Amino acid sequence: MPIALVHLRHGFKYSILSIIATGSIVAFTVDPVTAVTFALIYGLLGLAMGYCIKNRKSVLLTIIIMSAVVFISTAVIVKISGLILGQDIIKTMTEMIDESVKMAKQMYGAIGVPQEQIDSVLNRVIPNADIIKMIFPSTMIIYSIVTSLISYLFAHKIFNRFGYNVERIKPLSEWFVSVKLATAIFVIVLISFLLVLMKVNNSAMYYFNAQILFNFIFSINGIAAVDYYFIKKNMKGTLRFLIILMIATSPLSNLLFIVGVLDYIFNYRGLDYMRIRR
Repeated sequence: MPIALVHLRHGFKYSILSIIATGSIVAFTVDPVTAVTFALIYGLLGLAMGYCIKNRKSVLLTIIIMSAVVFISTAVIVKISGLILGQDIIKTMTEMIDESVKMAKQMYGAIGVPQEQIDSVLNRVIPNADIIKMIFPSTMIIYSIVTSLISYLFAHKIFNRFGYNVERIKPLSEWFVSVKLATAIFVIVLISFLLVLMKVNNSAMYYFNAQILFNFIFSINGIAAVDYYFIKKNMKGTLRFLIILMIATSPLSNLLFIVGVLDYIFNYRGLDYMRIRR
């Protein structure tokens, strides 16, 4: 956000100089890898945010641009870190998880827990290395979107105090899946499924990631629909948040996906005005 504020006040040139100066300080005080990480992710994110706010881009377009910047920057960081450190970050991470699983098995086995029970619990809680590698792209996309949303929410609260008119994000209860977005994700899932049937290389990975994004989008729509219903019942914000959080982090989380799909199909909240006109 400081980079975005510099861009709003002093323009593109000074924001670039701020990124370089801050990156240099981090390189001397911490290490070069951290400095590159800051410059590529947080520096470019702030630059993108400042540009969009200054040019009065819509909230949706701003979030899309910021998410793209975070995604590309993170991918570059992963590649650069691998080249500098001589290690594959994803491989290193999966090896650490595998080692943790082995230690957990030894610990629980030593206290007499049956091996079958240990394997059953760990397989449900901890994904294996192949799954982690497979879902990495969709995880990065979700991470990029969430990071951009949080950054924009903070920017809205802070920048308005400095006299900048930052457009407000709609309340969660007013979020919905548009026909265009639904069509796009349906097409992606369908194409990836056809690739699996055609036995194209890595098609399983494409299909798995498409499914994750599909579930994520409609689960968010489900959360928005539940929040809308709670508001209609005059439920307080804190209580709404706690109930939704408990549902989202429990086995009932699949219900949010189902609610999201049903809300899209039947447009219960009546928020998609384009479909109402038809």
